[in-house]
Amino acid sequence: MWLKAWPKLAVAVFGAILYIFAVNLSGDIKELLVDVAAALIAIPIIVVTYELWNDKSHKALNENVYRYAENEMGQAMLEIKAQIKMLLEGYCVYFDAGDVVLKDSVQGNYILQMRDEAKILYDEDGMPYQRKYQADYDGGFEADESDIEEYDIHTVFSIITDVQYLGYQICDIQFEDAIHRLDELIKNSFIMERMDDEENSVIIHLLEALKMLHSFVELHRQDLFLRTDITVQGFEWELSKHQNVLSGTIGLYRLYYREKEEGSEKLVYEQVLDEKIIIDAEENNLLSVYIVNPDYYTIFSDLINEVLSCIRDWRRTNAGFVVVDFDSAQIRRL
Repeated sequence: MWLKAWPKLAVAVFGAILYIFAVNLSGDIKELLVDVAAALIAIPIIVVTYELWNDKSHKALNENVYRYAENEMGQAMLEIKAQIKMLLEGYCVYFDAGDVVLKDSVQGNYILQMRDEAKILYDEDGMPYQRKYQADYDGGFEADESDIEEYDIHTVFSIITDVQYLGYQICDIQFEDAIHRLDELIKNSFIMERMDDEENSVIIHLLEALKMLHSFVELHRQDLFLRTDITVQGFEWELSKHQNVLSGTIGLYRLYYREKEEGSEKLVYEQVLDEKIIIDAEENNLLSVYIVNPDYYTIFSDLINEVLSCIRDWRRTNAGFVVVDFDSAQIRRL
């Protein structure tokens, strides 16, 4: 900006010198030179002032556009992180850390029980609340919420060897939607041109890592997850809507946590955990418990860790880790 401005300022300085020279003259020549000097001073100053204002306006606009582009990418990464979190936490992903305990009933049969302070209750105005977040609650409830993108490869491997899933979670696992969204963002020159080189590098790396994970899951869909004889009481599903189409049966399924009175079928607490569309669901297996095939522990852990490392690298760029989620009208942490 200043490189463009200095010739104009030089003209203004020349005008000032001319004015000093002209005031010592007399007659018509004095008036003429004073008028010329005034023009030489005024016009460059007006032009430079306008250019400075215009430059600041463009910088503010570019900054807003840059933040918008970063936020769009951040939202895409939030979706990817949610999928990876499910792979690492299994059926516990529906609860905050410390919200539930898993009781061993008999061999291979577990009872999932939610702590009372974590249950969603409603006040007299119908507003939901949880006791653990109330100011007057002093029950010693502490939730150690972990940040999954900070896991190293050894932690990821250890988790994969123990994590358990419901059939409801893995029956339709795929990363095509996330890959498509990243592809669309990369094709958007309006967004990509406003990213710096480091951010572009992370985005490309993330897309490659996600495609590798997706390809692996698709290639080993039949034997990546193994069904076990383990049962977990506390989960139930319901079919809300279904429709028969040429490609099969499409159903809208809901997953619930339900707590019943001991020794009876009386429902004492219910909470909707998830809702999604499943095509040709194997309903008998929706509540079956699955584990990762031991043959794939290493490669599956490596692929998950690669995606997490990309999210971790993104947080270290200028974009940071704060994302405005317009869909839920929330400011979220990546």
